[in-house]
Amino acid sequence: MNAASTENGQRLRDTGLEAVGRVPWGTHFSVFYETRKDLLDIVVPFFKAGLQANEFCLWIVANSELFTINEAKAVLHKAVPDLSRLLKIGNIEIVPYYKWFLTGRAVNVHKAIARFRQKVSEAVKRGFSGTRLTGSPAWMRNNLRARSFREFEQKFDGQLTRKQMIAACTFPLRLSGAEDILNAARTHQFAVTVRKGAWKRVEIADMKSAKREAITNPKLEQLTFRQREILQLVARGQTTKQIADLLGISIKTVEAHRLRLMGRLKIDNVPGLVRFAIRAGLVSSEA
Repeated sequence: MNAASTENGQRLRDTGLEAVGRVPWGTHFSVFYETRKDLLDIVVPFFKAGLQANEFCLWIVANSELFTINEAKAVLHKAVPDLSRLLKIGNIEIVPYYKWFLTGRAVNVHKAIARFRQKVSEAVKRGFSGTRLTGSPAWMRNNLRARSFREFEQKFDGQLTRKQMIAACTFPLRLSGAEDILNAARTHQFAVTVRKGAWKRVEIADMKSAKREAITNPKLEQLTFRQREILQLVARGQTTKQIADLLGISIKTVEAHRLRLMGRLKIDNVPGLVRFAIRAGLVSSEA
């Protein structure tokens, strides 16, 4: 896709997303989505447009995004037939969040920011026109204090303003409460929602507007973000040990969260949890 010029001569890049359109380098926006298909409708055209515009593309896959690394590659391959070749030569990278953000089991903000700087610098040296990335930072709310998370977003935003880079941060509505939505909107330049294929630019300036965008499920609202995350992974068939490894927490902590969420939902068995998670939209029945 071709770049265009603004009135002040600044180059714009096509995001591939009709609701977003063309944006300048340094754009950092949030997208709140409801279903697995909605996430595909964000990521696939976003990266397809970037690859066509000779941009280095980076997808940091988090557990909350309903995809494994192999699934992410498979769905993107349908839209980009030569994806295997592009992955091999390094035009695009698809990596799990823990390899990017964690040192051991702890989030290392400074190393994560340094990795972004290095990738952007390498992209320029390799002749790419710039870098675009997407990922879901939602999981970080359980690994960083609120102040530390805001500092990370500010530092990351500072990197964007000085680099040829575009970032789309995705947030699953099913895992996000009104406060989460408000905080995410405040740390990005603008916000978009995708609900079962319907796109909308939204203004989220206060708690009232955030509540309008949040998914209201009384039973789901009883659960913390971590409990929703664990419920989602249980429903996807992950074992206690696998969940502990994925989230960087102990097996005992996973078991404690599971017991609490079962108590709050008044469900006493795993099949019941799976059925509830499907009805609540935490997992998808889509292939």
